[in-house]
Amino acid sequence: MGRPRQFDESELLDAATELFWAKGFDNTSVEDVSKLTGVGNGSIYAAYGSKRGLFLAAFERYCDGRARFVREVISGAPGSARAAVRALLRAIVADCASHPDRRGCLMLNSIAHLGARVPEVIALGARTTESMENDVAQRLRAAADGAIEEAELSALSAHIVLVAQGLIQSSRIGVPVERLERIADISSAALPPAWADR
Repeated sequence: MGRPRQFDESELLDAATELFWAKGFDNTSVEDVSKLTGVGNGSIYAAYGSKRGLFLAAFERYCDGRARFVREVISGAPGSARAAVRALLRAIVADCASHPDRRGCLMLNSIAHLGARVPEVIALGARTTESMENDVAQRLRAAADGAIEEAELSALSAHIVLVAQGLIQSSRIGVPVERLERIADISSAALPPAWADR
């Protein structure tokens, strides 16, 4: 049995996430994380083995948080399925706008920059995206009450998640919040009319 860690792992991973997200994997060192947190390099290497190990721990935690965010918004939104999708897309826009540097999404950024070098990033990204799609599908399925085929429901859920990810990428290139909100509203309004009443 390994020794218990002598630091707050949540605080360390939050700090590491912030650095990796703001500076990128290649421009972030274990020393940077150590300086920011006060946790010694040796303790970080003992816990995670390498910078890659530290990144993957922070990345998985981030991805789990993003999946939870989607789940909580889509399942907790009142009203129709269309209203729930609008609430989700609007929440994505608000979340993007809360970062003045418009840094996008650590998951999407990492897939683009590290996917060819770090296969775990692709696996975690795929797992997270699937989880999001399943949670959206669950909300739509409850509203459909058996009236929509599973294949169509699955494709529609994937489409909604793709729109959410597109909004994040658009935010990253500086698209104004008002336009992102309009895209979110148009995208949710494009759902079949039946969803407005379910």
